[in-house]
Amino acid sequence: MRTRHTLKGLALASGLLLLSGCQTLSSKQSLDDFNQQYGQGNYQAAADFALTSGGINAEGEGGNLLWSLQAGSALKASGQFAYSTKVFDHAETMMKAEDTENIGRKGLEKVTATLINNNLNRYDPTVYDGVMVNTYKALNSIFLQDLQGARIEFNRAADRQRRAEETFKTRIEEQKAKLAETREQTEGEQAANSQLDFGKSEQASRQAIDEAFAELDDWKAYPDFVNPYTDYLHGLYFMLASADRADYGKARESMRRVRGMVSDNDAVKTDYMVINKLRTGAWRKHKLNPAVWVIFENGEAPTIDEILVPLPLFLISDKVEYAQIALPKLKERARAYPYLEIRSGGKRLGKTELLASMDRVIQTEFKREFPLKVTEAIASTLTKAFIQYQAKKELGLAGSLVAGIYQAATTRADTRSWSSLPKEVQVSRVRKPANGTLELHAPGLSEPLKVELPKTRFSVIYVKASAPGSTPVYQVAGFDA
Repeated sequence: MRTRHTLKGLALASGLLLLSGCQTLSSKQSLDDFNQQYGQGNYQAAADFALTSGGINAEGEGGNLLWSLQAGSALKASGQFAYSTKVFDHAETMMKAEDTENIGRKGLEKVTATLINNNLNRYDPTVYDGVMVNTYKALNSIFLQDLQGARIEFNRAADRQRRAEETFKTRIEEQKAKLAETREQTEGEQAANSQLDFGKSEQASRQAIDEAFAELDDWKAYPDFVNPYTDYLHGLYFMLASADRADYGKARESMRRVRGMVSDNDAVKTDYMVINKLRTGAWRKHKLNPAVWVIFENGEAPTIDEILVPLPLFLISDKVEYAQIALPKLKERARAYPYLEIRSGGKRLGKTELLASMDRVIQTEFKREFPLKVTEAIASTLTKAFIQYQAKKELGLAGSLVAGIYQAATTRADTRSWSSLPKEVQVSRVRKPANGTLELHAPGLSEPLKVELPKTRFSVIYVKASAPGSTPVYQVAGFDA
């Protein structure tokens, strides 16, 4: 009975092996091609590539969540705000579907993750993915002069932030239950034959994994999954587009949280002081000095590499030809420019300072979820190792070789991520110059950006540069008092 079950698993997994290898390599190559276009600042070409790869139609509908996220951000960077919002709308629909997927689908994906790897399953969105979708939809609305739409999306982003810890805990509990079931089944079946000590093998693996991921101890996480970028934009919007005193209260609460995380940022300090004055009625918005905010999305978010870690096996290790686990490892990428310097009429007005590190936002969630990824990887490898043992026992060397090839080919980490997010976000707040024109300079930037400001009391300039040497793009929005 046990042998038939094991060899049936080998036959099923081997049948999917070719599909797994081809899909993983194809997906990785496509994402690399997209990243190259996006990094060079060819945002229109990157958008076209993502739309085609995701099969996304003119209404923004597609069947692949990750490509919808990539396409939405590339469309936003290329100035196609309405289309970007359509794509993000459908991405949000797919995210909601993930939360309500049926039990049968979850069971199939559990089997696939154990016998093959997660690359054959649908992309599993992170908590920060959802927050950034609403944040980017809000920005799109601002540049489309749809302030009511921006209000709705900023409220949704704030609600996602508020529920982030709860959402993450729910996801973790679901994954723990799934892994516990896999682990119980694996341990029970293997213990019955005394051929593999799951617990001892897992425990002995931890040291090798800890050594390979020593950087996790140095990461400084943001509290409670808060994204300072989202919070700052939320506060800035409700200050500049305020309809009543309640909006000032929302703005103050967001700015208070941001100030607690980046207390040395001059723009944040000034904005927090101003919103307090407005909220108490000491100041009036229409009497504030005209001002300009420069928001700089700088560089590219980390990608995910694969690292292979040897897995020590106990009791049957001498009968197994191959045993490694594949784990995801964050790979940081460079900033495009150190900062932007703001000038007007030959006079220096200020420069951008760090507001939010998306590296840290991503690291926060990665670190919290990593122990479960390790357990899942170990469970998958031990299951495959036991299949390899049974194949050698029942089919001899030929069976062992086939099972070893299967295990080597299917031991792959899921390296998919929303790579078109920025590495960091910087901000500066300056007085609006009388001539209505700003120049944005940066070390290494060959030509400054010349920005004509709208005839409004307040202006927000959104600037994006992906890789060193790439030409920044920008958009401008105006707010009246």
